[in-house]
Amino acid sequence: MSRLFLSVDMVGSTQFKATRNAKGPGGWMEIFRTFFTNFPLMLVGQMGFEFLDEDETPVVDVWKAMGDEAIFTAQPSSAEELTGILRVLLRTMRLYEANHFETLPLRLKGTAWLADFVENNIALEIPELSSDDAAPHLDFIGPDLDLGFRLSKYARPASLVLSLDLVETLLEADNLSTVAMYLVGREELKGVMFGRPYPIVWMHDAEEGFDFLPWERESCPYIAAALDARPASVEELRRQIDDMRLYLRKMHGLERPPIKLG
Repeated sequence: MSRLFLSVDMVGSTQFKATRNAKGPGGWMEIFRTFFTNFPLMLVGQMGFEFLDEDETPVVDVWKAMGDEAIFTAQPSSAEELTGILRVLLRTMRLYEANHFETLPLRLKGTAWLADFVENNIALEIPELSSDDAAPHLDFIGPDLDLGFRLSKYARPASLVLSLDLVETLLEADNLSTVAMYLVGREELKGVMFGRPYPIVWMHDAEEGFDFLPWERESCPYIAAALDARPASVEELRRQIDDMRLYLRKMHGLERPPIKLG
């Protein structure tokens, strides 16, 4: 079993809460309550539009809320379905900002990664949070989960940052041309790849492009580099994946097979 994890986090939320009244009209409590209530509903609605012509619409569930971050999980059955879900997430982020953040100093950023629950990670039922008439409440623990949370540090507005496992799956999709991926740098992620810098890959919808604001371009070298770059080629991305596998096998005797969907 494998799962897709999607994180949506607010940019600028700490300063916003520090400078805005908590209660009353326009208070930060209302802004955040609206986000955690409305964003999941908007995401479900956009999923319906994206997969309108399909026999089934993929289910995207809320896993947990952490501070200013909402985390969702899904189980896509194919690379094409995975691509569609990521496009929906980006579209929902863009629509939510347009509808709710137009005059607020807030933006949304996203992270997407896959986790394999055959050997490397575990799903634990939490009995205290489960009920008899509903699906069991699951928590997920393991190195793939740690990777996603570490990677989220390098998410930026108007895009998704992707794990290499997810990139590898996307490269097999027949609808790959509907998204664009950029290799913007490499960073050491604590506890990941034994300290070897990890490729930072950003994605946007091929029809939309990046939507960075002028001051975001000025303050982040990754954003500036992405705006001046062309999308990474399939060959370049496969080389990053092959290099990761070679390093783990040669230096640490570890095999990292592809994560299979379904």
